[in-house]
Amino acid sequence: MDTTRNYQQDTHISPQLPHAFYCCTFSVEHYNDSQFSLHGVSFPEKLKNAVAKRRAEFLAGRICAKHTLEKAGVRNFPLLSGEDRAPIWPSHITGSITHTRHIAMAVTTSNSDVLGIGIDIERLMDAEQEQKLKSQILHPAESAIFSRLNEHTNHPLTLIFSAKESIFKALYPSVGKFFGFEAAKLVTFTANELEFSITETLSETVPQHTVVKVLYQTTSEFVFTECEFRVYR
Repeated sequence: MDTTRNYQQDTHISPQLPHAFYCCTFSVEHYNDSQFSLHGVSFPEKLKNAVAKRRAEFLAGRICAKHTLEKAGVRNFPLLSGEDRAPIWPSHITGSITHTRHIAMAVTTSNSDVLGIGIDIERLMDAEQEQKLKSQILHPAESAIFSRLNEHTNHPLTLIFSAKESIFKALYPSVGKFFGFEAAKLVTFTANELEFSITETLSETVPQHTVVKVLYQTTSEFVFTECEFRVYR
């Protein structure tokens, strides 16, 4: 592979949320540090001691973010990370980045009613992984609905894990602190949407029993979830 063409746009995944997005594929094996300058992305000091995989994934996410920001008219913005590792977006932009092995995506919006966006791509866990992680991911009250979800989709735990990752990203700007998987409980689902209830008050903006919806898509390789938290006027 020509390393100058390592990060290529991918059009196989289209988010259901009506926001600007960009998705790319990449190869960790063909990564080198010169690709940061090639794509106009600053190499952050915090990656100085990171392994190539971490550097390649970080760059992929920033490339995707750069393209979505350009769609909003924002160019040459240094997308830094806070102490919590969350991207520091321009003041009028809300966004989210995700990456997994060989694929990355970013979604952004300038809609002021959107308080947070969360997206997540996960490679499918095998049955043994799902069984090992089940108790860490599921809320105790999710057992019954998880069994029903298992009848409608393969790899249901990967799906719930991804959905809760998207929920965390979408709610974090309104919560401002870490919260675990037990804070969201699956209550119902359809062929492309999961509905969760927040089990504890996370902030004034996110009280207990807040309803959060997550859109999802599955393929033979991965799960893609997306969550939007907004105010309705």
